[in-house]
Order: sequence, then structure tokens, then C-alpha cells
Amino acid sequence: MKLYLKKLSLLLVLCLFALQGRAQFEGYQLSPAAKISLITCSSGDELYAIFGHSAVRVNDPASGLDIVFNYGTFDFNEPGFYLKFIRGKLNYKLSVAYFQDFAYSYTQDNRSVYEQQLNLTDAQREQYWQFLTHNYLPENRFYLYDFFFDNCATRIRDGIEATFPDKVQFHMAHMDKNLSFRNLIDLYLPPQPWSDFGIDLALGAPIDRTATPYEYMFLPDYLSQGFATATIEQDGTAAPLVGERQVIFQNTPSTASGAFALSPVVFGWLLFFVALLITVLDFKRNKRSRTFDVFFFLITGLLGILLFLLWTATDHQAAANNFNLLWALPTHVLAAVYLGRSRLPGWLPTYMLVTAVLAGILLLLWFVWPQQLHTAVFPIALALGLRAAYTVWASKTTVPSTTNQKIKEKI
Repeated sequence: MKLYLKKLSLLLVLCLFALQGRAQFEGYQLSPAAKISLITCSSGDELYAIFGHSAVRVNDPASGLDIVFNYGTFDFNEPGFYLKFIRGKLNYKLSVAYFQDFAYSYTQDNRSVYEQQLNLTDAQREQYWQFLTHNYLPENRFYLYDFFFDNCATRIRDGIEATFPDKVQFHMAHMDKNLSFRNLIDLYLPPQPWSDFGIDLALGAPIDRTATPYEYMFLPDYLSQGFATATIEQDGTAAPLVGERQVIFQNTPSTASGAFALSPVVFGWLLFFVALLITVLDFKRNKRSRTFDVFFFLITGLLGILLFLLWTATDHQAAANNFNLLWALPTHVLAAVYLGRSRLPGWLPTYMLVTAVLAGILLLLWFVWPQQLHTAVFPIALALGLRAAYTVWASKTTVPSTTNQKIKEKI
């Protein structure tokens, strides 16, 4: 009868998950058979899933409770969702789901799911359960997401430390590989070279700081490794924090053939050789190709505006101090307007000279900058400097534009 009543109370608790403003788990205590585990999910194919995922499973077979606490969710219906997302002001939240549904969604995406059971005493298990349920209260479940310092993985690590102050020790010296935050995320991005390029463009020098092994745990794989070697104090002795990692679902390796795709590096060098060919032809024909320069500098300037706004108009701290602005100058947009004219204003050659010099400095000091620039930037900056230098030379030799030349030929 007691077991029936406990299961009935649990059913009522689960039915209240979606309701706001009350403590859904109030009064529920775990049985001695309950276990709490760290769940780690492998990378997915999409960019939002490529770094993996972490969650906490609570399984109490005595009552049938089997749920997942997930810090990686957000609400699409939140007012101003897209603007908040762009500006770095989007709140993520702790959600709860049935473990069976959670695991099924990952198996459908062919993503591995692993489990590490926390080695907790009955009192410690109940203590952490109370932390999780208190964290799930409507007034506590929301938090301002930060990819590197406050995400689905760090929330679990920080929650364990908050529950057991000064009792959990992470032994991670062996994991120290002298990697920066950029190096760490680069480990996951080879399957998506254009995403890697975009991230390297958008994120500035702050993520090139060398991370400590403790900070590696913003990535779920490293959180799993950190827990595997961590200890927790129990009755004055240090016990392993987790048991052996168990496989809940092992993904099937992809057999898709690696079809040729235009990578950012290949694109960058193609762009440079196109710019070089145009410049050589312009020089031989005594012309200035306006159309190419207008589009090249316009697109580069628009990119510069985006990078500048990410730095100054959002809360994305990782987008600050972006050295890509040495070549992607926002003012290139204005320059593009005047490059489209047959007669160049007097200030433009000076501007283009500065552009060429900046590109040269960027390339000469490539390995000195505090920000690791993407390899594809090298040929793009080289092409930009080449066209800027040619424009300076053309302004001094009064080279006509291709448009004017065609008009003269018709006459």
C-alpha cells in the first residue's frame, strides 16, 4: 500500500512539471535504491550539437522515478527571443524530462549516451537531490547563458561544488595540454570548416587565453573526464566521485563518403588568385576594375560592421578585442561607394594606402598577434592589400576605370 501511494504521489509530481510558481518536488525523498548520474551525450551533426551535451539523471526504481535535469534548454516563445539571442542576453533554463524520452531523442540523432553514477552516501544523494529540485523552482531555473563559463556542463560542476563545499576535489593535472579556449573548440570543428571559420571571425582575443584544466570542463567530454578522476570526502576519506562510465547507447560511425567541399582556406586562396589575375590584367590594360573592388570592399566592410557590433553592442564577452577588424574595417563600406565612381576623391588613395599597410602589418606579424586568426584570413587579407595597393598606384597614374574605357572605345 505504501509503495502504491508513493507511486501515486510521484505521478502527481510529474503531472505538475509544467506548472509554474510552486515546488513540484516538495516533500519527495529518494529511496535508498535511488541513484544520481552524470549523463554525457556525444557530438551531433548540427553546430548547436557539435560540442556534446551534459545532464543529470535521477533514477529511483523504488517509485519509478527516472528523470533528467537539463540545463541546456531555452524558450522560443520568450519575448524578444531573437534579439536577446543576438545580443547575448538570452536566458537558458533548467528543465526536467523523462529519461526515456531524453535518451530516445539522442539515439534518433545517432549520438552516443554515457552514464557515470555519482558515488554518494544516502545523505549526500538526498542533499544533491534537494539542490536540484530547489534549482528547478521557477524563480531559480533561469540563468544567463555563457558558452565558455556558464553552460549545461559548468552548471553541473558548479552545482556539485555548491552542494558539497570543500569536499569535492578535481585532479586534472594530467589533462593540462596548454590549450586555449579556441584550441579546445577547434577540436570539434573539423567536420564543419565553415562554422570554424565563422567562429574564428566572430570571437576575439579573449578566447585565446590559455585555459586551466578546470576550465576545460565547459565541454561535456572534459566534464566527464574531470568527474572520472575527482574525489569526494566521505567520513574523512576521499572516495571516487563517480563509478565506471556505462554505455547507454553507442552511436554507429558514419559511413558517408567525404565528398569534396569548398573549404574556407581553398576559397580564400581562390579569391586571392582571382584578385591577382584581375590586378595583372588591369595593369597590362591600364585599367581599374571597379566592379570587383566595389563588391570586395563592400562585403568586407559589412563583415567589419558585424564584428564591431558583436564587440560593442552585445554582451558576448568572447567577441571583444577582435583583431580581424585590422583587415575587415567597417569603413570599407564607405570606400566601396567611392570605388564605384569613375573619379576617385582625393582622400581615397590615402585611405587605400592605410588599408594596404594594415594588411601588410597583419600578415608580417601573423604569429605575434594575441589572437589566433583563421588560416583562410591570410589569403583574403593578402588580396585586400593587393587591390588597395593597386588602387593607390592607379590614382597616381590616372588609370581609367573599365567602365570609362568601354565608353571611349565605343566613341
